[in-house]
Amino acid sequence: MARIGFLLMIVPIWLLSLLPLRVHYLFANLISWIMGSVVRYRKDVIYINLARSFPEYKYDKIKEISKRFYKNFADTIVENVWMVSASLKRMKRMGYVMNPEVVKEIYEKGKPVIFVSGHQGNWEFFPYIPTFESGDLIGFSKGDFRFVYKRQHSGFMDRLMKWVRMRGGDYELIESNSAARHIIKNKDNLACYFLLADQVPLPGSKFTVDFLNRETLMMNGPEMIALKTDIPVVFVNMEKEKRGRYCVRFSLITENPSATASGEITTKYAALLEESIRRMPENWLWSHRRWKRGVEDNVLKKD
Repeated sequence: MARIGFLLMIVPIWLLSLLPLRVHYLFANLISWIMGSVVRYRKDVIYINLARSFPEYKYDKIKEISKRFYKNFADTIVENVWMVSASLKRMKRMGYVMNPEVVKEIYEKGKPVIFVSGHQGNWEFFPYIPTFESGDLIGFSKGDFRFVYKRQHSGFMDRLMKWVRMRGGDYELIESNSAARHIIKNKDNLACYFLLADQVPLPGSKFTVDFLNRETLMMNGPEMIALKTDIPVVFVNMEKEKRGRYCVRFSLITENPSATASGEITTKYAALLEESIRRMPENWLWSHRRWKRGVEDNVLKKD
């Protein structure tokens, strides 16, 4: 019965994905309007996050950014549906890598890489970077990519998410609870490990950084893994240049994590993420309750 229900869900998604991307963007226009003007999807969260992150902005500016955010978010939704049946040849035209040599140098030394990023651009495209223009110049192939994801509470939704993400082929999904163990065990294998590190950390976390005008609890899991394995860490920024066109830029955080001071990797990551958000604020996932757990709350729970 569960299998029948799953098929009833995925067949319409697959059929819808066959439509041309320009048609999907017409749907995105409608979705954006519904989210922003009808259901007002997490409007309070978005406005509060923006206002506290950019206290220098007046209300009209906050409203303008939120409107652009809804448009980007709607584009992300329809692109992810379209991606289900998109060919790698078509995916290649969705973006380009500005500086593949940053990663190619690490590859030529026979080292794996830990990629860290945030929910920017269309983060579901991250595993497809090797298929972007100039992406094949990073050395690593799509089959070398390991994408860390968080298991959904609903078994059905988790299965659906994995089906959508794996339609493109040969990269591997690693559940977040087992990511550290997996990476440490395979630290000598040539692979790229992708971690989105801008979510709310678990209760009890006490590592803080200055991020978007606030003392912010930051996930330092990528740093802890890097220190245990001495795997180079690279920040990945994906910016949207226009509909259906993304630019990927790499920034080396460290090639030798064991030589860094405590907290240095996480602090550099936070600074690079903030810099990219300030450059294109609508490009980040403002509807996420990033600051729902304050520093004081974690300290109280820890004690």
